[in-house]
Amino acid sequence: MENQNQPFDEQDLNHYKHLLDHHKESHMGILDDIENLTLGDNDINETSELSTYDNHPADIATELFDVEHQMALKKLQQHEVNDIELAKAKIKDGTYGLCEGCGKQIDPKRLELLPQAKFCIECAREVDDHVMDMKGEKRNNRPSEEQVLESANINDTTAGEEFYDAVEYGSSDTHQDRGGEIYR
Repeated sequence: MENQNQPFDEQDLNHYKHLLDHHKESHMGILDDIENLTLGDNDINETSELSTYDNHPADIATELFDVEHQMALKKLQQHEVNDIELAKAKIKDGTYGLCEGCGKQIDPKRLELLPQAKFCIECAREVDDHVMDMKGEKRNNRPSEEQVLESANINDTTAGEEFYDAVEYGSSDTHQDRGGEIYR
C-alpha cells in the first residue's frame, strides 16, 4: 500500500533504510561501549574502600560527575536510536520525509546527513528558537535565595568584619598558613 503523499520512490526509501540502519548500528556501538565502560579507579561501584568518608569531597564530586556524564551520554545515544526506530516506522507507514511541523517534504540533502530528521530546516530552527527562549526564561526565573547571595558582598564593611570575626574564632587554616596575625 503506497501513500500518495510519500515523497520518495522505493529505491530512495531503500537508500534511507540503509542509512538509518547504518546510523543505528553506529549509535548501538556507542551504547555498547558506554555499557562496557568502567571509570577505572574512580568507579564508585568498584571502590575497594569500605567508606568514602576519608576521601576528599572533590574526589567524590569528580566520580559523581563522571558517572552522571556517562549516564547523560547513554541517554542521548538511546534517544538517537529511538528517533531512528521512529523514522523506520515512518517508512513503513508512508510518512517518511514529511516534516512533523508543517507537513512539507524535508530536503533530501538534510535526510542524507540526518536520516532520522523529524522537521524541515525551517521548522527545526523554530523549535530550536523556542527551546532557547524557554531556557532563557528559566535563567531569568532564579530562586530568591540568589538575590540574597548577590547582595552580600565580601567587600561590604559589615561583611568584611564578619569574615574577620569568623577567622579569629577559627578556620581550617593554621597560624603559619595565615602568616601569624590577622591584619585589618
